[in-house]
Amino acid sequence: MSNPGTTPKRRTRAEQQAETRAALVEAGRRVFLERGFAGASVEAIAAAAGFTRGAFYSNFDSKEELLTELIRDRGYSRYAEVATDGLDPGDRVGARELGERLAGIQRHPDLEWLFPLWFELIARARRDDSLRELAASLWSGNRALSAAAIADLYEQIGAPPPVAPDRLASALIALDIGLAIQHHIDPDAVPLDLYPELFELLLDRLLGPGFG
Repeated sequence: MSNPGTTPKRRTRAEQQAETRAALVEAGRRVFLERGFAGASVEAIAAAAGFTRGAFYSNFDSKEELLTELIRDRGYSRYAEVATDGLDPGDRVGARELGERLAGIQRHPDLEWLFPLWFELIARARRDDSLRELAASLWSGNRALSAAAIADLYEQIGAPPPVAPDRLASALIALDIGLAIQHHIDPDAVPLDLYPELFELLLDRLLGPGFG
């Protein structure tokens, strides 16, 4: 609480711009979910944030750029954390725990928006070069992080990987995304507790029982 008579600290121009940008990203999240990417106009996003169209273009070149920041910085950054922490034997994090962490992302109340937008991004990516580049960049970043962690793990256990680490990383991504899609479409048939069960089965076969 400030002392009586003190003047509140004025925000710098950079702080004001950061707040405006964050408000536009949050408004984009809401409008994308409500209208879909195709139906979400720049004007609607700006209005939902309480700004003008000009304010939008002062911060983003396009709604594709806003979607990129939304998914990459507010969503897939969590996957990067899992990729680097989840396969670290020094932390005693095993295959089952990795599956639990990935399932936890699906359960996280702050990330309920991520997969509906991600699915729409994938569906549109084949027809839109900019969205395809976004989807590929997210997977390539996670693949590189996971492959590095897998290579380091095999080096520490003194065994060669059965295939190249980047291919193993692709298999883990495929399992994660495949389970996520099935869970969101048919949660009764594919509950989230399949994550730890199947990650344990896959990684124990690759790395040996007792991994982690």
